[in-house]
Amino acid sequence: MQTVNFIGYECEIKVSRYDRGTSPCLRLVNTEGMPVATATINVPELQLPPDFVVIKNYAENEGILPALVAAQIVHPTGQTVPVGHCIGYICQLAPEVLAQLPSVELNNIKL
Repeated sequence: MQTVNFIGYECEIKVSRYDRGTSPCLRLVNTEGMPVATATINVPELQLPPDFVVIKNYAENEGILPALVAAQIVHPTGQTVPVGHCIGYICQLAPEVLAQLPSVELNNIKL
């Protein structure tokens, strides 16, 4: 189980996929299972490899990127993408996190 300290909470990482598209979704929940933050942004029109995510590091998520990097959940690529009037950070998932990602089937091809 991957954990990260964010805004004073010790959080567990919940790995899933977004309903729209197949992008990985990272959610942080506290020790009682209550939601703390969604670390990722779904950008379905962005063609990323299956082990890449866009991290939201602004507004209520400010500071989440360095917390995820420190916990070795994601590895920054140095690339960004515009998200509205803000910037999303493209990161690669750590292999241990990627292993938790549920598979999905598209046109009879399992990802």
